[in-house]
Amino acid sequence: RAQHFTNYNAVMPPCIIAAGLGELTRTGDCTAHPRLGFRHRVAAVTTDLPLAPDKPIDFGMLDFCRVCGKCADNCPSGAITKDKEPVEYNGYLRWDTDSKKCTIFRATNKEGSSCGRCMKVCPWDSKEQSWFHEAGTWIGSHGEASSSLLKKIDDM
Repeated sequence: RAQHFTNYNAVMPPCIIAAGLGELTRTGDCTAHPRLGFRHRVAAVTTDLPLAPDKPIDFGMLDFCRVCGKCADNCPSGAITKDKEPVEYNGYLRWDTDSKKCTIFRATNKEGSSCGRCMKVCPWDSKEQSWFHEAGTWIGSHGEASSSLLKKIDDM
C-alpha cells in the first residue's frame, strides 16, 4: 500500500527512524536526514514482502538539537519547546512540541497557509550544496561542543 501525503495510514517518523533514514529533531514530529536535514516529504510503501530490516542511525541530531534550539527561538507560534532534554513518548525520545499551536498558526497565518520557519532556520538543512555546508554538518554531528560550533557558524 502506498503511504503518501494525502493518504497516510502509517505514522512516518517512526518508520523513517526504524528504516535508518533519519533521526528525530527538536520540532518533535519531524525527522532529519543526515545530508538533507528535514526539508523533505516522505512517502513509503508498506508490504508483507519479507525484507531484511535496516537499523536506526545516529548521526548526532539529538546532541545537535539539545544545543541549537534555533527552531524554538524562531517559532512564531511558540509551538516548539525550548526544553534541553527530550522526553519518552510511545517508546521514542522526542521533544514535546505543541502541534495544536503550530496547526492553528499555519491555518490562520495572514501571509498564507503554512510557515516553515523551523526548516528555514535549521543549520542542518541544506541551504546550499557546498563543501562548506557538508563540512559544517560533519562538524555538527560530533557532540555538543561541535554542535555549538556549527550553530555559531550558521549565525554568522
